[in-house]
Amino acid sequence: MSSLPDQGAPYPSPDAGPIDEWSERAYAAIRDWPLAREGNWTRWEPGYLLLTISRIDNKDVEPISLYTADEELTVEFGYWETHNPEPFDLIDPEVEVVVAHAKALVEDWVEGRLKTAVLTNAEGGWCGTTTIEPGELFPQLKRAAQWVRNFQPVAIEVRTLLKRDWQHFEVEPDWLSPPSLSPDRLSR
Repeated sequence: MSSLPDQGAPYPSPDAGPIDEWSERAYAAIRDWPLAREGNWTRWEPGYLLLTISRIDNKDVEPISLYTADEELTVEFGYWETHNPEPFDLIDPEVEVVVAHAKALVEDWVEGRLKTAVLTNAEGGWCGTTTIEPGELFPQLKRAAQWVRNFQPVAIEVRTLLKRDWQHFEVEPDWLSPPSLSPDRLSR
């Protein structure tokens, strides 16, 4: 949303102005969700909505954002984002399907079932962000480092809803080696 003004208008409000039909459907599907009730809605030109959730159960949390733009719903948390989350890459899913999956992603983040891994290089520059699912952590960190190995990551920060629970790891040098092909893969 970098091309939009620095501040949106509170939504709904007399000063907010109209929103597009897709955003209206998304708003209708999100507004009564318990997490949305704790958030802050704003309207942005030319008629998009942004929901920012910075507090849950009266506790400050890492901000969660959901915003509509160009008939898409973008979900952001933990320095990771996804557009139009949906199952099985449906072609042109209904707004309500996209919203249901966005809410499920956010709920997984809030409940700790989903974390993010933010990879940085020696200068602190961002190399990439991916999700971490339940299960063994180090194989997932290795895959994340492999994924962005050309950017030479040296550190991984595993982020959660609460900053106090973040973990920091160094990228092991062998994590950056190209994956090797096993002899049985070569014979196929």
